[in-house]
Amino acid sequence: MSSATRVALVTGANKGIGFAIARDLCQQFSGDVVLTARDEARGLAAVQQLQAEGLSPRFHKLDIDDLQSIRALRDFLRKEYGGLDVLVNNAGIAFKTDDPTPFDIQAEVTMKTNFFGTRDVCTELLPLMKPQGEPHQGPKLWCFWHDLPLPLWPHLQTPGPSPCSATPA
Repeated sequence: MSSATRVALVTGANKGIGFAIARDLCQQFSGDVVLTARDEARGLAAVQQLQAEGLSPRFHKLDIDDLQSIRALRDFLRKEYGGLDVLVNNAGIAFKTDDPTPFDIQAEVTMKTNFFGTRDVCTELLPLMKPQGEPHQGPKLWCFWHDLPLPLWPHLQTPGPSPCSATPA
């Protein structure tokens, strides 16, 4: 790989929305797509499924709760691509509604992953975002805040662009 090759990264891409985004990027993005998952076996199975569809994603293990894992991904992106063109922050967790885990534990674990883990990914990877050739085609960042109770995020209840979406002009 070379730093001239464009790269898109999708966190939490072994299933669901992340998998669908990785598939679409593989079909439409002119560059490499790196699919990440915290479970290597599930991540590699997702890559194999996309390869069976004629697509060519790459895989890198990523546990957003583990700073060493995030930094290993950062170092890989820096070495292989010289940076990052597209970041899709999709990784997150959600407890099932019938999960017997006490609510305070669920809240702590959920915030650790969905807020602090995502923050750590942004802290380590956003400095790698490559500037694009044309001003209106700046670095792309998408965040998906799924399964968060709206009372915790009242600004998300109003119409308009997501406060965590950034597409610099």
